[in-house]
Amino acid sequence: MHAYPPSRPSPTCPRHPAGLRPLANCAISIALAGLGFWGLPSCDHGSAAPLAAPGSPEQQVGELIEAFSPLDRTVTSDISDAKFIHGQKVQAELSKAGPAVGHAALMALQLKTEKPVDVERALLTVAAHADPLETVPLLESLLTQYGASLSLRTEGTLLLAEVAPARALELLEPLVTKQKQSSTMPDQEFLVKAWVIACDKTGRSPVPELCDVATNLFQPGYARVLAVRELGKRPDPRGEAALRTILVESTGDGYLRRITVQSLHALLPRETACELLHEVAAKEADLNFLRFLADAIEKWCG
Repeated sequence: MHAYPPSRPSPTCPRHPAGLRPLANCAISIALAGLGFWGLPSCDHGSAAPLAAPGSPEQQVGELIEAFSPLDRTVTSDISDAKFIHGQKVQAELSKAGPAVGHAALMALQLKTEKPVDVERALLTVAAHADPLETVPLLESLLTQYGASLSLRTEGTLLLAEVAPARALELLEPLVTKQKQSSTMPDQEFLVKAWVIACDKTGRSPVPELCDVATNLFQPGYARVLAVRELGKRPDPRGEAALRTILVESTGDGYLRRITVQSLHALLPRETACELLHEVAAKEADLNFLRFLADAIEKWCG
């Protein structure tokens, strides 16, 4: 338990109307108050003024925490929708607010208090965008080290690709094409997504690694689907060859093959795509996939 400033009474939780601020969130307010985050809505009934000045980084971070703290389950959908929209707006604004706010968000995130997962992700997002220099070491550790929740580690991986793409490429390269991923790592599909983000931001082609993921039978299905979708957006002979290989793959993964047809349709000239679909349909043994091919041919080839 953090010690409270001797000049202020220990805060106590007020009763709030249902739907405005659940009592469970008071623990967050108390913990932040103990370290000077008095910009949060007060948890005591005293008349003393908050230590954090209105509009200060600490107060803005307090508003972010409040915006992402869960509502009571009994509230109506219009209240929860309004809160969600407000939270996204606050997060977007604070992400551009500069290093002081980013530092305050990072300090709040690292407090030894239990926080809702949405609050953790919001604090990490603001810290990464507003103060990337100070936050990148934490993002790196979230990607590579076990300890934090998997949800926060996943968010950290994607944020690292956004704010420090060159560093993300260094860390992700040996992980993206690894056949058997550790269970303590973020899911492979998010590693692939982060890889694509970092490549796009640095101007590096992600196609070689996407081809490896897409054609690798040992990769998780969702990661392969994501790789196939991305290959359909990037004209490249290597990507086309990988998609052609998957199209005739006899693994029983009909969904992956359907996504492959859509990617090839987006990637290839109409005549080439139609010729390929006719060729595959003539040799297809899976009746369900053959029906899908017939529908695609009728729709796209006339």
